Amino acid sequence: MSVIENNNEITSLQIAKEAVRVMVEKQGIDIKLYDVKDKTSVTEFYLNVTGRSTSHVASLSDDLCEALSKIGLTAKRIEGRGPNNWLLIDYYDLVVNIFDKQTRDFYSLDRLIGEECAVDIEDIVKEIDEKYTV
Repeated sequence: MSVIENNNEITSLQIAKEAVRVMVEKQGIDIKLYDVKDKTSVTEFYLNVTGRSTSHVASLSDDLCEALSKIGLTAKRIEGRGPNNWLLIDYYDLVVNIFDKQTRDFYSLDRLIGEECAVDIEDIVKEIDEKYTV
């Protein structure tokens, strides 16, 4: 469990789901959340998402950082700002990988993690869809 700046406690899963919510709202593609706490000591959750272009990758990163800062979280580090084909944002208990399609296909991190670690995010997708459906 992580503690945010305003002294409210928020779990790693809640942080991960908030990140998923941002990625869905900002039209990230192929959003996958993985619970990896039994596989690695590096983090508890991985979130992989694809942007439509390198500018969308950068925008998704900026939007995520802004949204999580509103709940008192600051990224430990952001890697890969160069050509924006893959940005990694480290929130300690959550590592977010935002790729362009070609880079995601090339590195195939989803295959390495495995579907057995996938977290069901359909409730979040449905909630966002209903929010924007007229």
